[in-house]
Amino acid sequence: MAIEEFNIYVAESNLGGKFYNPRILWHRKQYVFVELLDSSGHVGWGECWTFDQSADALIRFIQTELRPKLLGKCTESISDVWQDLWSDTVLSGRHGMAAAAISGIDCALWDIAAKMAGKPVCACLPASGERRSVPVYASGGLYRKDGGLEDLAAEMKQHVSNGFRCVKMKFGALEFEEDLERINTVREAIGPDTELVVDAVYSLDRASAELWIPHLQDARIQAIQAPFSPRDWDSMRWMNQDVGIPVMVFEAESRYAVFRALFEFGAIGLLQFSPIAVGGITASLELIKLAEKFDKDVTLQCSSTWLAEVIALHIASAKPSVRHVEMHTFHRFLFDEANPDETIVCDGSQTIFGKDGFGFTVPKSRLGLCNDALPDFQGAKKM
Repeated sequence: MAIEEFNIYVAESNLGGKFYNPRILWHRKQYVFVELLDSSGHVGWGECWTFDQSADALIRFIQTELRPKLLGKCTESISDVWQDLWSDTVLSGRHGMAAAAISGIDCALWDIAAKMAGKPVCACLPASGERRSVPVYASGGLYRKDGGLEDLAAEMKQHVSNGFRCVKMKFGALEFEEDLERINTVREAIGPDTELVVDAVYSLDRASAELWIPHLQDARIQAIQAPFSPRDWDSMRWMNQDVGIPVMVFEAESRYAVFRALFEFGAIGLLQFSPIAVGGITASLELIKLAEKFDKDVTLQCSSTWLAEVIALHIASAKPSVRHVEMHTFHRFLFDEANPDETIVCDGSQTIFGKDGFGFTVPKSRLGLCNDALPDFQGAKKM
């Protein structure tokens, strides 16, 4: 089969400018989708990682570097397509952008392949043990301009009431005593049996981390996400090996060689990546295999849309070494388009329903077509 249509779409959420982490005050977030139609009439959907002020650069990269190469291309071997696209972009130096763009294409190809087979994507992946119920954790605990500790406690209690057995919160944006009060408030709110992950968003250095360690241990932290600068591998290894608190890294990294070097250096306690950032499902399977080689678990990052969530859930269904999948409670575009039964968390896990492909079609009525236009520069054509 060959790709006959390749469409690029964008959507945007207004996030209000009230919620923040140690690095970002959230005003808006854009989402980039890829829709592929093959010569047999099957349609596949994928999503590309975005974390910029504007998605225009990513969209233009897809328009000029990838879309022309894929139109008319034979897609019997997803692996071959993936390799060809990487080879064609290797000299551009746009590694992260290429990985995000290829992620959308790769996921859409897997969606098509599963639909052709009449199976869900998870049933088409090389499986070491397919599971219908995938552990998820509630990702929230952001700072907010109009809220205090009572609001934070109520939020986290609600996550536990909603069936989560693990939650994640931000820290590192306030003075030490204020952030410590936040962590202690959350631990009390969720009780002793709920697992707690903290995300410093690269805000600590070695000195501040040493101040935090006894308090994080008292709070029984399961893992710490992105504690140090991405360049500070020495401190990550120290936190992992000497302190014994697993370090989760890196949600925005895409390069296999970097992950392998981090493993070899001892800087990863729990491998974290986003399937829509690293090169899609094909790249995700290779990274999971790498983590298994080093006897480490994987956690899949999701902070965008229901499609990204479903993609991660299907990967985790096929790979039990995925400890859990992030279920964001702030970034939730298109969650309202999902079947409500499919978003229910029961005893810390999410059920995978046996629909063909990903089992979710992105509604075009909520997207803007960007095959030629740029949404911020020229404006996207509305469907």
